[in-house]
Amino acid sequence: MPIEHKDVHLGELHFDPENPRLPPSVGDDQVKIFRYLVDNIGIEDLLRALSSSGMIPSDPIIVRAADISLGGFYVIEGNRRLAALKLLSGEQIGDNLPPPKVPHVHATIKNTFDPITVELGWEPDALASYLGYKHVTSAKEWSPEAKARFVRHHSAGDFTEKNLRQFSRQLGTTFPTLKRWLIADLTLDEAQRHGLFDPQYATTKRYFGRFYTLLGGAEVQKFLGLGGELISSDPIPAEKLKNLEDFIGWSVGTKSKKAMLSSRDQSRLEAVLASPRALKYFRTTRDLTSALLYTEYNTAEIATQLRSASYTIEECLVKLNDVKDDPSVIDAFEDLTRAFEKAKLNMGR
Repeated sequence: MPIEHKDVHLGELHFDPENPRLPPSVGDDQVKIFRYLVDNIGIEDLLRALSSSGMIPSDPIIVRAADISLGGFYVIEGNRRLAALKLLSGEQIGDNLPPPKVPHVHATIKNTFDPITVELGWEPDALASYLGYKHVTSAKEWSPEAKARFVRHHSAGDFTEKNLRQFSRQLGTTFPTLKRWLIADLTLDEAQRHGLFDPQYATTKRYFGRFYTLLGGAEVQKFLGLGGELISSDPIPAEKLKNLEDFIGWSVGTKSKKAMLSSRDQSRLEAVLASPRALKYFRTTRDLTSALLYTEYNTAEIATQLRSASYTIEECLVKLNDVKDDPSVIDAFEDLTRAFEKAKLNMGR
């Protein structure tokens, strides 16, 4: 079926509830979607551009038929532009919250907003490839969570390696990267179904990128029971759900606990999870820095510092006899002696 170009009125276009950038909490509520696009995703750049230059044909606005109750079309590609056009045409969001600031539009420019040329009739595979290229791997990238939702939606429940590898080639990305996006999204969904995660209690709005990054660590995957070849809609085994609850609390946040890890903490978290003593301390205190004292990570660091101190002293020995009577050298040597005696005491020597 060839792609059809059609001129439609602005009022016939609706936001697509299946847009991967939307969180599940907005559902198919057009008003909530409108507000989320304006406040959370942002359309300020489009408001400025459209108010000064009008609607210039460039990237296509791609649509599909909307539900019978709505009529018209859902906008698959171009939801931010639709939100900006609605506001610039005088439409209100309709939720009784403070309205966004909208620039003045000259009448001649406003005339370019309606009707709008749209495209419909795209084949599913061609559409997935276009959206994937534009928003998953190119300069106009979606957020990590939007990429994950896109992959999950278009895999249609077929999480076999063959299907995902084929889809990754369509998108121009690698299979391991696509697999990580998908597993992160499925893990959060599983946590939500078990009451371990609620997006409204996440410490920050941009939690997915941090969660996705930390989830990639080998020790985190072992802690959660991940790492198998097969992917299911419930990636975390039942016996690891308590661990998932802890991990959600550390990385995303819950109603009672704020997230306390960032993506930069990955190597330190990996070290703590690898040590039973450190993990026990961390679970009790939520103090990652102190928990490191119980790990081999800390042991290696201390050994390196002791060797460095030893080498520094060795370098001083050649010249020490020449300056041994200098008051500052005597003071420094006494400091060194005290530090050495403390070290011997702590070492039990």
